Amino acid sequence: MEAEESFVFSIKTMRNICIPLIVIVGVFGNFVSMLIFASNSLRRSSSSTFLFALACVDNIFLSCLFLTWFDGAMENILSSVGICQIITYLTYISSFLSVWFVVGFTLERYVAICHPLHAKLFCTQVRERITVLTLLMTSLLLYNFSLWTTDLEVFASKGIARCTIDMRYVNFLNFFTWLDTFLTMMIPFVLICYMNIRVAWTAVKFQEKRKACLSPRDAKSVKLRTLRSKQQMRVTRTLLLVSTTFLVLNLPSHVFKLSSLISESLFNISMTQHLIQEISQILYYFSFSMNFFLYAFYGKHFQRSLSFMYESLKWKSGCSDRMEYLERTVTLRSWV
Repeated sequence: MEAEESFVFSIKTMRNICIPLIVIVGVFGNFVSMLIFASNSLRRSSSSTFLFALACVDNIFLSCLFLTWFDGAMENILSSVGICQIITYLTYISSFLSVWFVVGFTLERYVAICHPLHAKLFCTQVRERITVLTLLMTSLLLYNFSLWTTDLEVFASKGIARCTIDMRYVNFLNFFTWLDTFLTMMIPFVLICYMNIRVAWTAVKFQEKRKACLSPRDAKSVKLRTLRSKQQMRVTRTLLLVSTTFLVLNLPSHVFKLSSLISESLFNISMTQHLIQEISQILYYFSFSMNFFLYAFYGKHFQRSLSFMYESLKWKSGCSDRMEYLERTVTLRSWV
């Protein structure tokens, strides 16, 4: 009994440390990413609409996560059915959109690298925005069930209330859990894995061909023609890293969820399984807060835009000459 209490205390401590840290760091990083992708320097760059939208929905998810954690660990604030319904609805929508925005920019990279002749037709800002709006409308309609299947359970003895499901719809929710697993796990994972493998293979072949062409005799003539391709490869490497990291961080949580659905043992698990579940959930939450660091460490033009933003804030009180110099240093074509 003491071992079990110690285990439960350790799990709660881990959550109480990790979740606020993930939320604070993630919200700040995603907010900075939104400012940069909305700036003039990156607004017209490849996949900027998807990445801006991704940062937005990640912050929505993290905000809902923080409210849920605060309600359970600190003080009971989700004390009405309406609030529970909204939090559940936004959580479903943001988690769905997050994974499909990753699929969106991965698909765009796939077309740009593996089918370059079709890139000008399909990889445009207008199509990006239409795709984002279509996914948003789809999620709003698809997950509206959470507005009428979410309930509030009141524990009079403890003086608290907790969000829960309406037991009248438990069979429907079981069905939709499977549907949601296919929509947010199986289908996106297969698509992302396939496109990443194809993109990585094509990128390797490109590098081999470029090295073969760059002999001392024709290096100058080839350089101008390969410059844009090199920029595309830099963008591709960064977005490939983002989507691959997303898969790695989401995989443990989804595997555990799928195994629980198959074995129907979601509520009857051992302490070891409970620990694995908690760790996989923390990794899943972290996937909503890590993109900023990937952009900042591996995105060359993201780094320049970030530096420009910092210098702009630093010098905005004067130094117009310095501001003009900074504006000239920002590249308007690509962000990596």
